[in-house]
Amino acid sequence: MGTDRVTVWDDLLTAHERAALAPGRPEDLDRTPDVLVVGGGVIGLMAAAFCLRRGFERVVLIERAPRLVPGASSGNGGAVAPDMHLLTDTPQFVAFGRKSRQLYLDLDAEWDGAIGLRRTRWLDIRAEVPRQLPAPLRALTADEVRDLEPDVRLPDGASAVLAEGQLAVHPGRLAAALAGKAGQVATGVGLLGVSMRGDRVAVAHTTAGDFAPGALVVATGLVPRPWHTGVPQRWVKGHMLAVAPGPWRLGSVLAGPYGGGSPLPGGGVVCGGTFDDDAGPDVRPEVADPMAKALATLLPGAAEVPISHRWCCFRPRIEGRQPVVDRLPGLDNAWFAGGHFTTGMMMAPATGAAVAEWIATGSAPPEVEGFSLPVSETCP
Repeated sequence: MGTDRVTVWDDLLTAHERAALAPGRPEDLDRTPDVLVVGGGVIGLMAAAFCLRRGFERVVLIERAPRLVPGASSGNGGAVAPDMHLLTDTPQFVAFGRKSRQLYLDLDAEWDGAIGLRRTRWLDIRAEVPRQLPAPLRALTADEVRDLEPDVRLPDGASAVLAEGQLAVHPGRLAAALAGKAGQVATGVGLLGVSMRGDRVAVAHTTAGDFAPGALVVATGLVPRPWHTGVPQRWVKGHMLAVAPGPWRLGSVLAGPYGGGSPLPGGGVVCGGTFDDDAGPDVRPEVADPMAKALATLLPGAAEVPISHRWCCFRPRIEGRQPVVDRLPGLDNAWFAGGHFTTGMMMAPATGAAVAEWIATGSAPPEVEGFSLPVSETCP
């Protein structure tokens, strides 16, 4: 029987990591920090960690939920694969993702492997492969795929695009490691509103009292009140699932229109995710289970193993499906970082580094100039 709501990552956490994700509220919260970060997802945690690395000694992060990464930051597939976006996104988007990939490698080396980073390769299986592929993507025939992955079977006429040198991360393990590098971290504390003095946030009002930060970073997925007016944004529900270990050897992430999944170190496979119309929090097996059937079209052995986990989460989508790294409208000392939709895990380090640099220098880093906050007269 499958485990609904509990992610496969939850079951792989140690007791120490679980404790790190639910620190509660410290008694000695710094009320005048250099930087106050609102939001304990992976974007907020990276922003706080990079602010410390940039030289801000007093950083406080608050998360309204009882634990860190309560949403898509802990329910995603853990992919860090910027080269897979070469055929779908802008050069700036890919460059930002590649910067994140390098930062992940740097952090994992510095922290002695604490974030659980893994090197991966991707096979994008499709009916037709573009004649010209940008490096380092490479086209493979069905025979070449069989040599690389003997247990994978391509549909008739299909071929694949290979992307080597990508990464994957355990989302919960990453968050637990970041929690120890993000300054003062408090869970169960939510933002109620702000008081302004001119073009600056003077006071942030929270459920744990007031803060007077030097800078405010809002990393709440979508833009919250009172800055949300005119921003075309919404939450998009998605289902994920994992299948139990089975009779196969799989070293590649399988992707593309036929379906696919990402191999876990223990032999299972994570599949996801869907784009659902309903806004309810319930897991719907009739939506999730077809992903397991699609995996079995490429990995036939998966047809004989049970689904071990089903869960769903909500992703923040802002118009354009691009990450947003920008000042909050009309404010000199407040920033928003969010709207990463399906790429929050991939883009988190570069986002955090950009926010920290912007706060420190007062100027937007060149790599985020295209990631400004969109505003329109109507919202979808």
